[in-house]
Amino acid sequence: MQRTTLEIGDRLGAGGMAETFVAVRRGPGGFEQRVCLKRVLPHLASDPELIRLFDQEARLCAQLSHANVVQLLDYTTDGERPSLVFELIDGTDLRQLHRALMEKNQPLTTGLVAHVGHEVASALSHAHERGVIHRDVSPSNVLLSLAGEVKLTDFGIAKAFFGTPGLTRSGAVKGKVPYIAPEYARTGVADPRADQFSLGVMLYELLVGERPFRGRNDVEILERIIAGEHEPLADRAPHVPAELAQLVERLIETSPDDRFPDTEALLDALRALAPPPTARTILQGLVRAHRRPLDATGTPGTARTPDQSSLPFEPTERVSGDTLRLAAPKAPAVLTPRAAGPNEETRTSVAREEPSSAPLTSPDTDVIHTETRTVFDPTVIPRASTDRRWLGLAIVLALLTLAALAAIFSLL
Repeated sequence: MQRTTLEIGDRLGAGGMAETFVAVRRGPGGFEQRVCLKRVLPHLASDPELIRLFDQEARLCAQLSHANVVQLLDYTTDGERPSLVFELIDGTDLRQLHRALMEKNQPLTTGLVAHVGHEVASALSHAHERGVIHRDVSPSNVLLSLAGEVKLTDFGIAKAFFGTPGLTRSGAVKGKVPYIAPEYARTGVADPRADQFSLGVMLYELLVGERPFRGRNDVEILERIIAGEHEPLADRAPHVPAELAQLVERLIETSPDDRFPDTEALLDALRALAPPPTARTILQGLVRAHRRPLDATGTPGTARTPDQSSLPFEPTERVSGDTLRLAAPKAPAVLTPRAAGPNEETRTSVAREEPSSAPLTSPDTDVIHTETRTVFDPTVIPRASTDRRWLGLAIVLALLTLAALAAIFSLL
């Protein structure tokens, strides 16, 4: 009996744990299907924790079968490297489309934003009903097909909760910092309402052009998320219908109890907004106009390079007032500040120590360090350079003193 084989083509993109490829599945009777192959990076293939996470993603994705979720087709191994086989979505992602439209000063209409919100909420509702929290809802994880479909992808850090109180707590918070729910950032505990918050941040960004919670670095963004500090959507985008603005504001409420009780209630509210019946057709036209197609050889014109800033870090904790308890790393970090590359996943961690009343900007307490050795806290760097500046100043003063003494002796 002839077995199905996989022919791997060009690479689509890579993150900190895995890489994706265009591939072709071939089987008996001339069967052929183009797919997306996701597999562990070669140098991580022997890491048992990453293999466990890959296995978990396969198990969770196998439970999901929905029009708005990228479908898992197979879970296999390539030698010793596990591989996930997904349906290949030819099109673009929401992040890329949004950026392209903003560059032309032609943002998505409010009706299209409501439509995208409804489709993503439908995917989340399906996942939540099966006990799965996504934990990484963001524009780069929303794929848009040439047919105008909206599909949620990347359940790599999803968590199963199966309706149990207490929900997810793994000791590390995972997700893209600007979209992380405040209760999850504080405690490491999340329930389906955390996905609502992330969706709300994404919808705010699509309507306004900027995320609601902004800062100079991830720590500052987290502080504002936890404090709920943002400009009301109605002030930033007065053209947005009041019902839609109020819905988004409810999604990004600091307390999960102030959001929708469940995703089904959110869906009902989105349906009431009555997005245009031609939304999918309009979205189809936008995707076709702004994507770079895969050519006949399978080479990706839009090699999908997602916003790979999914960040695991220790939960923060509010001590008092506007103070977050964050601590410096136990060992000195290599201070080599640089931005993460387009295909590089920056994994940020915040070390913790005994309670401190120091303000968030204190150089003694705030150090975020990453697996890529990127140090985001600008207050740490001057500390080492300050010592060098003082040494240089002392040398200059000594040279000037010697020159003055030499001049005096020459006059004598």
